[in-house]
Amino acid sequence: MYHNIDEKEGFNTVSLSNFKSQLEYIKNSNTYQILSLDEYVDNLHSAKYKNPLSISFDDAYVSFTKYVLPVIKSLELPVSLFIPTAYVGKSNVWDTKNGYPEIKILSWEELKALSNEKLISFGSHGVNHHSHAKLNNEQDFEEISNSKNIIKEQIGVEVNYYSFPFGQKKDINKYSLENLQKCGYKASLSTIWARSNSLKDLYSLKRIEISGDDDLNSFIDKTESNIDVRYFKQKLKNVLYKTKILR
Repeated sequence: MYHNIDEKEGFNTVSLSNFKSQLEYIKNSNTYQILSLDEYVDNLHSAKYKNPLSISFDDAYVSFTKYVLPVIKSLELPVSLFIPTAYVGKSNVWDTKNGYPEIKILSWEELKALSNEKLISFGSHGVNHHSHAKLNNEQDFEEISNSKNIIKEQIGVEVNYYSFPFGQKKDINKYSLENLQKCGYKASLSTIWARSNSLKDLYSLKRIEISGDDDLNSFIDKTESNIDVRYFKQKLKNVLYKTKILR
């Protein structure tokens, strides 16, 4: 999971040089089968590939066109891009209101242009980038349904995948699974940290977040180390959320 790519690393931002080296590594290491999100989800059913990997971007920042697109085209790597529909052409207000830097989001015109790229698939990141824990059943359904419909109306593509804003266990509503299925989503993605998924994770697929301080060595450590410290930290967080010790 990536968010933003820029010349220099920063908040939610991986430097272009690190990004290139990371993608070149997974392309050339012969360790992974790099799949589109459709192929990745299909593989949960078929288990055709032993070490599948899929690349995703949340928030649809303008850097995607400038920095990401040339890299994925040169390496021929498929990626998925998740759009927060109310903020298209605007910026990450959910971050800036808490004092974090502003990052611009692609416009509908720019997203429409990207829809012609065969390596890119689009998903929904909700309408208002809300934690679903704050929503009642009707609001939860509207975020899931309306965002899907808006993306199809604006850029003419079917939306089969949803990425939960914030995406931890505490951000996924008890209504969300049923509402995603009602709206015809094939799967949804969380930000819960883990290296692998199974069919039981279909509507809260786990991901590995790549952050600004990840050089190639830490990237390899995150993806391949035998000692999964982050995994156990995540398991502890999930227990604390469940017992309401952590909110």
